[in-house]
Amino acid sequence: MKIFQLIIISAVILFSTKTIAQDGSPSPYSFFGLGDNSFKGTTENISMGGISIYADSIHYNINNPAGLTQLKFVNLNLGLANNFMDISDQSQSQWFSSHNMSYFSLAFPIGKKIGVGLGLVPVNSSGYQIFDTNDLGTYTFKGDGGNSRLFLAGAYKITKELSVGAEYQYYFGFLDHENYWIPENIYTYTKENQDVDFSGHSFKISSFYQHDLKKEKYINISANYRLSADLTANFKSRTQLITPVTGGNDIVENLIRDTESGTITFPSKLDIATGYGQKNKWFLGAQYSFKKTGEFRNPFFDPAYLSYHDASEYHLGGFYIPQYNSITKYWKRITYRAGAYYKNTGMNLYNEDITDFGITFGLGLPALRGISNLNIGVELGQRGKITDHLVQEKYINLHIGISLNDRWFIKRKIN
Repeated sequence: MKIFQLIIISAVILFSTKTIAQDGSPSPYSFFGLGDNSFKGTTENISMGGISIYADSIHYNINNPAGLTQLKFVNLNLGLANNFMDISDQSQSQWFSSHNMSYFSLAFPIGKKIGVGLGLVPVNSSGYQIFDTNDLGTYTFKGDGGNSRLFLAGAYKITKELSVGAEYQYYFGFLDHENYWIPENIYTYTKENQDVDFSGHSFKISSFYQHDLKKEKYINISANYRLSADLTANFKSRTQLITPVTGGNDIVENLIRDTESGTITFPSKLDIATGYGQKNKWFLGAQYSFKKTGEFRNPFFDPAYLSYHDASEYHLGGFYIPQYNSITKYWKRITYRAGAYYKNTGMNLYNEDITDFGITFGLGLPALRGISNLNIGVELGQRGKITDHLVQEKYINLHIGISLNDRWFIKRKIN
């Protein structure tokens, strides 16, 4: 595939993102904060327990800008996610599913020391629907929306072993919460809507260090720090009296309207990771992430039963390639990945910390030329627990990533 074809494909994807069907997270926990976390990294990252330290010449690690200096080809990266979730409370359980684009990026090297990347990722999403029916009527709670991030990253190789990187991030999105109660045998009911749209920017700085050892072994060390961001927000709330009309439009009477402006504080985050491996053979990495979730502030939604504290995450994962240059046996050139993670999300509901843990595995399937590949990853996890006020979620997430590579500006030679 030639470079101009990559650019055409990337342009089509980027300018058509508004038309791509996006399902919001069905999780009730997406009601809080800015929605459920949608972006956990590329398919390769996710398959290795979420570690973001590994970087090579044919993959763009979106979570680690400094790793851009390892690229040797122009890289187009596209990820899709299919999420399946069983949500259980004290009386019942139900399966839900959602299907989303999880990331898009384009990255390329400039000379031997500089790498540049840009793209779009959906960061959070909300799409829950909760119904509670009893003898008095039906309560309905709905949520929709989320936020995305446009980014532009660059990296520079200071020495043979050390690279530094930076990324500009622009966030934008909206959230729409709706709730109403339809009493039994009463046709008029009240509906409440709360809408907020927001935007703002942040920066990430990162470093990547790789030291070669004997027998093609090496060690990696990386650090990423995302600064906190103040997102400018506009809040609208309204209360309506609804009278259903058979065979016609419902009669809607606006009772209360309110508009406010404010600031939502998006917390900072630090990732520290290290890894050890053998080139083109195997790799094992560990990562600790610290997120200042206690900084999060949403002045438009602050119930007494919800609080935030600083979050921590632990990730472990790696890969194995039987024989990367095998000519006769394709399965030996496949990259086999696996990992695990544990997260204290920093969200506390009714005096209960919400935790999330899971295991992951995946495959990297090389194309015929070897520099492009199809990546498949699976997450099996559990979040929350069953109490009087909380639910437990068991999920299976299937991730598919396409990594297309091509050489740029190759001079043709005439013999």
